[in-house]
Amino acid sequence: MLELDVQFTADRQVIVFHDTHLAAKVGLPGMIGDYSAEFLRTLDVGGGFDARFAGTTMPLLDEVLTWANGRVPLLIELKQGPVFSPELDQAVVELIMDHKMVEEIVLMGFDQVSLQRVKRLNPRIATSFIFSGRLLNPLSIIDGFDVNALSPRTDLLTREEVDIIHAAGYACSPGGFWWDYRTLVAWGVDTISSNNPASLHWSEIMN
Repeated sequence: MLELDVQFTADRQVIVFHDTHLAAKVGLPGMIGDYSAEFLRTLDVGGGFDARFAGTTMPLLDEVLTWANGRVPLLIELKQGPVFSPELDQAVVELIMDHKMVEEIVLMGFDQVSLQRVKRLNPRIATSFIFSGRLLNPLSIIDGFDVNALSPRTDLLTREEVDIIHAAGYACSPGGFWWDYRTLVAWGVDTISSNNPASLHWSEIMN
């Protein structure tokens, strides 16, 4: 799967970009939601990573779904906060349905209200709740909450927590910057991830 983040532009288009603020990546003040999609799509968001990516621009989610359909499933984070927009959730769900990709998408986020709204709009879309903390009972945070998976931080995750999540019938799809792949695979997590998937070799993880 490919993981990506989506946000609303000032003119209410769903654009793919990780940071809420623009300063770190392109040196502009303000947030994604302060600018139109037309303007944002003129920005070079690749050159700061490597000269090979110079000229890379922000795609609209509609474009990414067109490219991914039938090729690769997507894990999409709904970027809610510090501005909260119910319309973002609805727009993303509608795009997924328009592309007939309900079975190929997992929507995730830190906002339970947002993910619950997704389930009301289309119960068939899988969702995962991201949380950060070591909890006495990870299930306590999803009491009365319709969700398919939990996404705890890898550096705060324990084998016991993975077992608790699985025993309750949820997938454990952790995230974070710290990855001990052999350990996490041995614990039985349902997904692993990397910013450089080409660097991972399954045989090395399992041996």
